[in-house]
Amino acid sequence: MKSKLTLLFALLVTLIATAQVSTKTGTLKFEASTDNFEPVAATNNATSAILKEDGSIVVLSLIKGFQFKKDLMQKHFNSSKWVDSKKFPKTKFVGKVTGLDLSTLSDKAATYKINGKLTFHGVTNDVATTATISKVDEAVKLIASFSVEVADYGINVKSKLEAKIAKTVNIEVDLTLK
Repeated sequence: MKSKLTLLFALLVTLIATAQVSTKTGTLKFEASTDNFEPVAATNNATSAILKEDGSIVVLSLIKGFQFKKDLMQKHFNSSKWVDSKKFPKTKFVGKVTGLDLSTLSDKAATYKINGKLTFHGVTNDVATTATISKVDEAVKLIASFSVEVADYGINVKSKLEAKIAKTVNIEVDLTLK
């Protein structure tokens, strides 16, 4: 009897420890456009994410995965003069969704606070935002947006480009986690 209880306890601990949903096909978009120039925007449709039962979340994107409408803009973005994707190949967010309980999610979207740390271009800063999270079929849908300052991540916009690139970057996250 004692061995059966020990086995049951070990199984329960394993199930609790692995209660999570994930994706490798999330979408991460950013936009840093100004009114004076063509859109400065890109999308990465290969964003990975893990959301655990306790609300812990990790989101990861490879920098070279961001696709621009113009190849030249993408080339400049990845160059050593901008984000230097060879030296800094990924962006990563590690955080916590406050009050999340995956087992009680419904198809009605609820708003949750998210706090964490965003690492980009070798610099890590605190980020706080909200997300709408709901259950869609057998998946968890998470949508969030927030803004960051370009200078906070060690990217210096040259004076001749200041009118073409916004100082604030708007970021949108769209994840369907299973």
